[in-house]
Amino acid sequence: MLGKKVNRKPFIYFDNAATGHKPQSVLQRLQQFYMGEYGKPKESHELGKMATESVEEARSKIANFIGAGSEKSIVFTRGCTESINIVAGGFAREILKKRDEILITALEHHANIIPWQMACAQSGAILKVVPITPSGEIEIESFENMLSDRTKIVAVSHSSHVFGTILPVKKMIALAHKKGIPVLLDGAQTVPHMPVNVEDLDCDFYTFSAHKMGGPAGVGVLYGKRKWLNQLPPFEGGSDMAKKVSFEKTEYESVPQKFEAGTMPFADIIAFGAGIDFLEELGMENLFQYEQELLAYATEELSKISGVTLLGSAAEKEAVISFYMEQKDVKKLEKYLSNEHNIFVRAGELNAQPLMKVLGVKGLLRISFSYYNTMSEIDMFVKALKKFLEEKK
Repeated sequence: MLGKKVNRKPFIYFDNAATGHKPQSVLQRLQQFYMGEYGKPKESHELGKMATESVEEARSKIANFIGAGSEKSIVFTRGCTESINIVAGGFAREILKKRDEILITALEHHANIIPWQMACAQSGAILKVVPITPSGEIEIESFENMLSDRTKIVAVSHSSHVFGTILPVKKMIALAHKKGIPVLLDGAQTVPHMPVNVEDLDCDFYTFSAHKMGGPAGVGVLYGKRKWLNQLPPFEGGSDMAKKVSFEKTEYESVPQKFEAGTMPFADIIAFGAGIDFLEELGMENLFQYEQELLAYATEELSKISGVTLLGSAAEKEAVISFYMEQKDVKKLEKYLSNEHNIFVRAGELNAQPLMKVLGVKGLLRISFSYYNTMSEIDMFVKALKKFLEEKK
């Protein structure tokens, strides 16, 4: 894919915060399963047994990858968004009451805002938003002060999809736990780019998607501490999450199966396991350090360009840069880069309309890196950006 040429020119992919390209091993595992092993998990015949074993092997790999103590804490979902909805919906049904509070931050993706608004509408709870600093970091003192006896859950991004800011989540979790408040971390932008250990963080829930880290689309993960997963009700009803069904009553399977209703995307889950193997082989710390070099280099080069304003200057960042241009339209730049230079980026509100309002901008242009990007690609991006600015004067 990355060797593909458009109009005889190679393309540069700087939209990794949206989704990531796939290692050959993931595609091969998917093909191998469909061509030589295909059967539905939980069936009693040999193909069903093989499929069940492969799915559970993937679950175990993911548990080890994020430092979960048990594979039974890993729930397969259809994406990070569904993972958040499972928790938000469960809290709305079982825990939240009128005038209770849910705490998020101004940095959140829509996927970590809307489910909680829906939970508030259902329960009468109130959504509270922690403000951010000019550097794109949360105001940690405000966060601590906003924690109260009414706060029933904190739901925050591990790292920002707009600024790349890595939040001080370990400190935030410790502060919340002092008041007995559980914490959900949206790790969609974090797990693909740095080592994560959920037991070390001590978070109560952690969510992420396969497609952003080289796995197939349509697979998500919800990690939860067993005490919380046991307490929350099922999100959907279906055959595979039921242990015993009668017309009068259904007895649910234990965790994690009680959240996995219907036929899950099991072939893609199995292929995701191969993606985890690939990342383990690369080494997440190696990958993180390389992407940090790309981030530092791109930040330095972009800082030299007049008329470009970078946003988000936290000391700890993922390899994400967002900026706007004085009197220039970022959407026009996005189109120009794609049409004229085969450079693919993201521009606009970035699924963060409330944050854009806080910043006072209509939109930003975002570049986001992965392990397959290079400094020479950054040079080509900078050259194209300068050309755009010159042509549009």
